[in-house]
Amino acid sequence: MNIVSSSQPTASTFLSSKIATTGSHGYVLHRSSKKHIQVIDTGATDHMTFDPRQIYSHTPSSQSVVSNANGTLSLVIGEGSLSLSDSLTLDSVLIAPSLHHNLLSATQITTALNCTVTFWPTHCAFQDILSSKTIGCGTRKGKVYYLNLASDSVASLNPSVKKQTSEVWLWHRRLGHASFGYLQKLFPSLFFQLDISSFTCNTCELAKSNHVPFPLSSHKSLVLFSLVHSHVWGSAKITTSGGARWFVTFIDNCTCMTWVSLL
Repeated sequence: MNIVSSSQPTASTFLSSKIATTGSHGYVLHRSSKKHIQVIDTGATDHMTFDPRQIYSHTPSSQSVVSNANGTLSLVIGEGSLSLSDSLTLDSVLIAPSLHHNLLSATQITTALNCTVTFWPTHCAFQDILSSKTIGCGTRKGKVYYLNLASDSVASLNPSVKKQTSEVWLWHRRLGHASFGYLQKLFPSLFFQLDISSFTCNTCELAKSNHVPFPLSSHKSLVLFSLVHSHVWGSAKITTSGGARWFVTFIDNCTCMTWVSLL
């Protein structure tokens, strides 16, 4: 379910804003909207909301005002936690009643979840840095990007799920790229709320893949040294007693006699 307005916003509906203490800019949708709509803001240094009724665990905020690009100031009356769904809660959300839209700080969300966010002309995507998996997405309407609050998308952004995913990848590598099915048997609690089919390791796919063996050759030379196969290997991390790190092989096709020389 994409949480976007049915009406198309225009350029006149936008109000450029910034955080006074940092001077960084973002863009806020300036019109009445549903309280749960989240605008993804690359300029905001904090998550913000206009509706204090969405916030629980109210506390005073060290940030007193939000400075708008037109020079006006918006009062910050506190901060707290905002629940987007049963599986995702934003902490330290500033309450600025004069704003007209909720802001999801790209800086805060990427730092908290150790992910990147990439913007395309029609949408954006949050991607986990460790696994390169897409864990959330947004949709562009007009000149802003809205967070998609579909249950599967939001669940992927849940910090607890994110931590479980990181631990699964950690143990996958610690145990020499053990299969995820085996890991699920060893650590069933790690896979709670996780879909095992969503884990794919590119290294495993390349290293453990099978290929058809080379076909047997029926050709054999009748004359000594008329055909010699050679191969050079190296460099080795550890040298031989003589200081060599490479070797070269020569194989006579007629007799299969092999010579190895250290380099």
